[in-house]
Amino acid sequence: MKRVVSFLITLVLAVCSIPFSANAQVVNDFIPNSNIEYTLDTKQGTLEIKGAGEIPDSFNSPFAHIADYVKIVTVCSGITSIGNRLFRNCTAVERISIADTINDIDVSAFDGCTSLKEIYVDVDNELYSSFDGVLYTKNLSMLVRYPQAKASKTFETLKNTNTICKGSFGGVVNLKSITLSEETVNILEDFDELGIEVNKSDSPQIDVKHKHQPVYRTVNPTCTEFGYVEYTCKTCDIRLINEYICPVGHKLVEKSVSATDNSNGHLITYCAVCGYVQSDELIYSIDRVSLEYTGAVYDGYQFSPNVSVVDTVGNELSLGSDYVFASPLGRKNVGMYTYDVCFIGNYSGMARLFFFIYPQCPVFKKIILRPSEADLIWTTVNAQCDGYEIVYSTSPDFSKNNKYIIVEGRTKSSATINNLKSKRRYYFRIRSYKHTNDNNTFYSNWTKVGNAVMI
Repeated sequence: MKRVVSFLITLVLAVCSIPFSANAQVVNDFIPNSNIEYTLDTKQGTLEIKGAGEIPDSFNSPFAHIADYVKIVTVCSGITSIGNRLFRNCTAVERISIADTINDIDVSAFDGCTSLKEIYVDVDNELYSSFDGVLYTKNLSMLVRYPQAKASKTFETLKNTNTICKGSFGGVVNLKSITLSEETVNILEDFDELGIEVNKSDSPQIDVKHKHQPVYRTVNPTCTEFGYVEYTCKTCDIRLINEYICPVGHKLVEKSVSATDNSNGHLITYCAVCGYVQSDELIYSIDRVSLEYTGAVYDGYQFSPNVSVVDTVGNELSLGSDYVFASPLGRKNVGMYTYDVCFIGNYSGMARLFFFIYPQCPVFKKIILRPSEADLIWTTVNAQCDGYEIVYSTSPDFSKNNKYIIVEGRTKSSATINNLKSKRRYYFRIRSYKHTNDNNTFYSNWTKVGNAVMI
């Protein structure tokens, strides 16, 4: 027994130690202790993280088992924070995109990302921004993270930047020296420990005492590009960027192209300034408009069948937001009723449905035979009936040689059929009818077939 248990433990450990296989081109899973899911395309090297809420802190990256296949990371809109060590030792990652909804980033999330060249922040993020692949707080006032594998050997801080966060340059590969602008005064990073040379900016002072004749020019930002305030001198070649101005972000509006019963529609979210299309949601065309049931037999009560509208992929449209309809009056008496369905919201057009109420069916009671004659007897229909129609034939399925007789009057309950040939079998059936005000005639179902051999 001990040998069996030992063997099973060894087998489990061996299975757990098998590395992730890239043969599975698309991998879907959840980050532990969260509702955040991710999708990895091993062929493209793309990792998409999506969901809502915070990504929890980790002791080791939840992507450690797939780290060798991840090159480009997208943190999607809806996620609000990036916990510590999230991408720890993901050594193949080259680019990380951060969504507009992120409001908290732990700088340790990027530890060990030795191939990271660029961090990009959505321009609509209210707390963070990125400039030349470097992660900052909004307005570039605080440098949060410098990508470890950024190619430059030198770096100069922006005049917007007054603070360099601790750990923001940890693990850099190529950077040898950093030049601090006069505005960068709060240095929390230990550059001596990192072996990075620190220099002060030697840019000329913008001061009329130095006989500069300053000219300021503001280049306004666009939706996605930084603007800046530029300083030049009329008498020399000095040109300085005094301050960068963050992109203004997209002014998103929605445009709807309605779907109809023969064409798809679109719900487009786009920027009214630059035309950038954030999303283009397909609205599938209407495939089927129908009633819950299209016919009923008169019973004295009002009928109210439900309307159903379905698109081409089987989705049920919603009453009140996608369509409305007007129920016809009455719906009690025998006749035809019209439902007009009007599409609204993301749909346009109309559809017309028809509902029918038919007379009740009489009950065939018996056949009384006499030479060359047969008396047919049935129970009468009490309401919504103007008379009865009889059909008889020598064909049991009434496929040929049919003859018809109309019996007017709701109260009639019998009729005599003449000129029938002796020793021949005849088949009979009966139905009621009702004339309506629109000059239509509606018939009930046929009764069961009665038959007899004439004497």
